[in-house]
Amino acid sequence: MFEDAPIDSLLGQVRGYDFESLPVVETGFCRVEAIVALDRVMRAAQAEQVAQVAALYDERVHLMGLGQGDPGLSVIGELGMARNIGPTAAGTQLGLALGLKRLPKVFELFKTGVISEATARVVVNETCSLSVDDFPIADAALADKIPGLTTVRARQAAARIVIGIDAEAARVRAQKARADAHVSMHPDADGMATLRVHGPAEQIVATFNALDTWARGLRATGDPRSRGKIMSQTLVERVLGISSADAADVEVQVVMDADTVFNHGDTPADLVGYGPIAPDVAEEIIAKARHRWARRFLTDPVDGTLLARDARRRRYGGPINAYVRARDRRCRQPGCDCTIRDTDHIIDFQLGGETTADNGQGLCKRSHSIKHQPGWTVTSKGKATIWRTPTGHEYRSDPPPVLPRDDNPDHLRQ
Repeated sequence: MFEDAPIDSLLGQVRGYDFESLPVVETGFCRVEAIVALDRVMRAAQAEQVAQVAALYDERVHLMGLGQGDPGLSVIGELGMARNIGPTAAGTQLGLALGLKRLPKVFELFKTGVISEATARVVVNETCSLSVDDFPIADAALADKIPGLTTVRARQAAARIVIGIDAEAARVRAQKARADAHVSMHPDADGMATLRVHGPAEQIVATFNALDTWARGLRATGDPRSRGKIMSQTLVERVLGISSADAADVEVQVVMDADTVFNHGDTPADLVGYGPIAPDVAEEIIAKARHRWARRFLTDPVDGTLLARDARRRRYGGPINAYVRARDRRCRQPGCDCTIRDTDHIIDFQLGGETTADNGQGLCKRSHSIKHQPGWTVTSKGKATIWRTPTGHEYRSDPPPVLPRDDNPDHLRQ
């Protein structure tokens, strides 16, 4: 019912369609038709956004010229702050934009809503090792093959096409992928987290099978823990070289306001990396900390940002460095939530910037590099930093409240 409607008018047609006037037996059919039609709208919008990214990159290359910085990194920073996404996600979109420029027929399928962004991305990733002369061949074969396929099947089809065109290119790509082994950690709800290991398939499979076999063996001998819990705890024990996963040393950072610290107030404390906990529990953690280290963070009663950091435990090069990392918690580039890797001078040291907490900010490696690209400036304004991009856009970054407040703090300013 919507399949022949132009993409530019589809959204209006769906919004204006009177679904409620239809008989109940027909409403479901029409809503599914609308959902499928809206897929075309979203895909076309995503494709147009990718086209704009590619054009922005071309313009940035022209403006920066040779040897005047990295235009790709500059565009990644621009995209990240404009879209409020991290540098990794922005880099992924730039990679997709540049890859689709080499596959115009596949790009046309994306623009017309025939394939999804996920499918376009896997096709670009599978073909990235081809030579310039081979891209037109792959593009024609892919455009004929991938319509109607799921993302997984499209990736498999693209891999077969690449191997058929240039087996050596496929081998080089596989070698590059194997060199990109890494480990990442992702916080989950309820005090849990996920450890993700990306590496050669045979090594990951062997590791999983070893943990699985060990867990099944313990279960067979009467261990009451679930198979998954045994596997998880065994991994922790073997990596840390300890006999029990519960014996792992940990530093507990407890955030509280002044009323809780000095007057035994009832404001919930915040266990960094977990969430709100009762004040009495926070004090109990500090009092009982033995093989676990506890450190208190005192917060500003007005905006919840960090005022002071208990110096009981120090793991970094100095108190200023540790304070900045504790205050900022994540990379301070607007839109970036990456782990802090560098403590940066907002005003460069070479330009007279002081090595103080007020002139410091925590940044990830990529954001630190973006800051020093041509056309970028970062200045401070009170507790905030202002990032100005080469296009003249400005983005504000405030240190996050380490103890969020829900009430109106205006009375605290009087």
